[in-house]
Amino acid sequence: MNNLAEKHEAVTPQLEYGRVILADGGVVVETSLGELEAQKAASCLVSPEAGDSVLVSVDTKGGVWILSVLARAADTATSLEVDGDVTLRSKNGSLTIAADDELNCISDKAALHSNEVEISAGKVSLTSRLFSSNVERVKKVAGNVDEVSREFTRRVVNYFRFTKEHEDCQAESRRQLVDETLTIQSKNAMIVSEEHVKIDGELIHMG
Repeated sequence: MNNLAEKHEAVTPQLEYGRVILADGGVVVETSLGELEAQKAASCLVSPEAGDSVLVSVDTKGGVWILSVLARAADTATSLEVDGDVTLRSKNGSLTIAADDELNCISDKAALHSNEVEISAGKVSLTSRLFSSNVERVKKVAGNVDEVSREFTRRVVNYFRFTKEHEDCQAESRRQLVDETLTIQSKNAMIVSEEHVKIDGELIHMG
């Protein structure tokens, strides 16, 4: 029992205030014990920078750990860094990430899994090399849609389009292929051509 107490007492740490004088590759902290090379504790998420005031734990085994960053030396962005995989979980509650200015997500690969997703934005911009979607049903309501693409291909089994008022199609050339029956029904129909109009069929019935 005494041996255990002696071993525990031998590694009892002491707390020191320090100032980071080097934070490039390794971290060196200036304390009352001198300049010490320190490691960032796993619970200290803020990455220390040169000039920061920190709380340091020093033990007799030579372990020097930065427990927390107390004050920043300059008004710079705070960086939270950890090694390895990280899981941020809220049990029996919600999780909110709020930013007054910008919220940036930078990752080699990102995935979102949810039963329901709601997005409310004043403006959405998407830039992608490839966009692929697999949706059972799509309902889109928009006041104005403007699509610009070099090539557009759509493959469907049944296609229904309803235009309440005017519909206009402008193209340099247009071809329409129908395997079976093509029906055009209108109150008034007009075909205007500057040169030739050709109707070719085995049986043509007009009137």
